[in-house]
Amino acid sequence: MSESGTQSSTADTETPPFALDADEVLAAAGSDADSGLSGALAASRLATFGPNAIAAEKPPSAWVVAASQLRDPMNLMLVAVVVVSLVIGQVSTGVIVGLLIVLNLALGTRQELTAKASVDALAKMQTPQARVVRDGAVSLVPATEIVPGDVVQVEAGDIVPADGRIVRSATLEAQEAALTGESVPIAKDHSALGSVDVALGDRTNMLFQNTSVTRGTGTIVVTATGQQTQMGQIATMLSSVTRTRSPLQKELDSLTKVLGVIAWGAVAVIVVVGLVRGTPGKDLLLLGTAMAVSAIPTGMPAFVSGLLSIGAKQLTSAKAVVKNLTDVETLGSTSAINTDKTGTLTLNEMMVSTLYASGSWFTVDGEGYRKSGAIRAVAGTPVPDFTRLGLGLCLDSDAVVGDDGSVIGDPTEAALVVLAAKLGIDAEETRRTYPRLSEVPFDSEYKFMATFHRVTIEGAEHLIELVKGAPDVVIARCTLAGGPLSGSQVPIEQALEASTRPTSGWAARDCACSRSRPVSSPPTRWPP
Repeated sequence: MSESGTQSSTADTETPPFALDADEVLAAAGSDADSGLSGALAASRLATFGPNAIAAEKPPSAWVVAASQLRDPMNLMLVAVVVVSLVIGQVSTGVIVGLLIVLNLALGTRQELTAKASVDALAKMQTPQARVVRDGAVSLVPATEIVPGDVVQVEAGDIVPADGRIVRSATLEAQEAALTGESVPIAKDHSALGSVDVALGDRTNMLFQNTSVTRGTGTIVVTATGQQTQMGQIATMLSSVTRTRSPLQKELDSLTKVLGVIAWGAVAVIVVVGLVRGTPGKDLLLLGTAMAVSAIPTGMPAFVSGLLSIGAKQLTSAKAVVKNLTDVETLGSTSAINTDKTGTLTLNEMMVSTLYASGSWFTVDGEGYRKSGAIRAVAGTPVPDFTRLGLGLCLDSDAVVGDDGSVIGDPTEAALVVLAAKLGIDAEETRRTYPRLSEVPFDSEYKFMATFHRVTIEGAEHLIELVKGAPDVVIARCTLAGGPLSGSQVPIEQALEASTRPTSGWAARDCACSRSRPVSSPPTRWPP
């Protein structure tokens, strides 16, 4: 971005924003982290750079779609039949075949336009809004009106409206699976990277359009909008792809050629033999035309369009939108899909599938973020009361999971909230009953999160600290150990010696543990 607010692009020779300090990026954008742009400057830049929207391809008209249908070899053969019929005076035959051509064109054009309309409907959904700082005040602005240099505030659950350099952040994480294929959220901060040669997925001080914030809060200065964003560049590449004929179209073309050679070859033979025998030319043309019509499957284009339309409707019921009817058959002909990232094919949903407590394994049923599921144990081992665990899972997390499976927040925390629901605990009511007094937000440096609440235990009110994080970090801060089956607490060293803990790799991002301990006052030791 230059001093005049010009959008940066991959082709620019200037230093990219991720390699500069946040203050330098703000200065280059002519903006300020506290006051943002002025309203007049924002309006001027909107007129210069245009709306913050990815330009869509101009939809073809019905006449263009019909013309493409008419160029189908089968329809061209039928047109030839119509011409010959009219030449020899067989108007009725020409009209009937002409009506078949019109029917084929109408059905094919209607199906194509219906599919394209479904895609266009997605683009016309309600325009999201963003919290933008302008003239020193925060206001809600339609995402399409954001301009380079705007200062935008984001928090967990927000969709990033444009590409931007992070100016301030607090435990900020973003889900970039749609852009990079990474299935886990990426930790973000405002530190400059110091190098201009950094892969897109490693630009930890940038937020990108249409990615989602899963944790924390942040403030960004917009560096690119519309087609200049990373998503816009991908859309540009997709729009420049040259469409090729599908396998079905290629097979139909081959069939048409074979039928054409046979039909018109037979017509030629009949005409030659008839002329040798002295048959009138008009009768020969009539006989040849009749044979051509009988040899050409005149209803095939309409039949194929109907079948593809049925396939498109079935895909629509599975929440897939088909832009072109031939894509249905192409998808059915796919024999292998090559991908370089597991995140490309995942649902970005995490789920607790196993619990390990007091030397026993417990299986958690369910799928994704659905809140229904049972806790199962080995025969003879009772399922303990995990109420205290569920209390910690709800209170020591920020994620919100709706009954429909929608998630606001970190996927790992969402999995813990869902586990609490399977344990019979309502996260919303629990958080309302035991409000958070203070917290230590999760940070990738110290690898834990802690919250403080007042609860009543055995008739006495206690101030408790709930901690979750990497097992080694949590255990290092514990002095006592207990569990739902032990009924008592023992020194942590003794518990570690006697424990039959699993040896599989536990990682801070793949599991979450919770511990609680009563305290008489807020802690004085905070993480660095």
